[in-house]
Amino acid sequence: MGNYIHRIVDAALASEFLPVSIRMPLMRRLGYDVDRSSCIWARASFRSRTVKIGSEVFINVGFFYDGFMPLEIGPNVRIGQFVRIITGSHEIGPPTQRCVVEAVGGPVVIGRGCWIGSGVTILPGVTIAEGCVIAAGSLVTRSTEPNGLYAGIPARLVRALASDASAGTADDPLLTC
Repeated sequence: MGNYIHRIVDAALASEFLPVSIRMPLMRRLGYDVDRSSCIWARASFRSRTVKIGSEVFINVGFFYDGFMPLEIGPNVRIGQFVRIITGSHEIGPPTQRCVVEAVGGPVVIGRGCWIGSGVTILPGVTIAEGCVIAAGSLVTRSTEPNGLYAGIPARLVRALASDASAGTADDPLLTC
């Protein structure tokens, strides 16, 4: 019964009718570990409270976290629209039932300062290292190295990003659009 009640609460928290100014304090009161300075927009689905969200995090509309294993989001992370974080899966079984019923998975960690583009899917056990950018529509199947731009299906390193204060200057073609 507890899981059913959580799903009702999750749906209420995700409502377009619930302003952010109410959603965020309510989430903290209900036991979500979300920093006061973070913002989660409507239609975000958290299938469990096994989440830790750091300071100055912004999560855009349509976010989905399956809740099977823990999720940790470091400070100053930006997450685009319709990002999916999957922490649970299944082993491939015999021909009579390819999806073995018993679930397996791993926690997901998103490091400090990352930018996760719209429509990204992150699979179980992945750590997005600090300072990474994951391009829109990418599928992240493996952990990343710090300060990299990753793109594609599966996501691969496109190029290294600056790791010092000069990052994000006007001459960075990624930031001129």
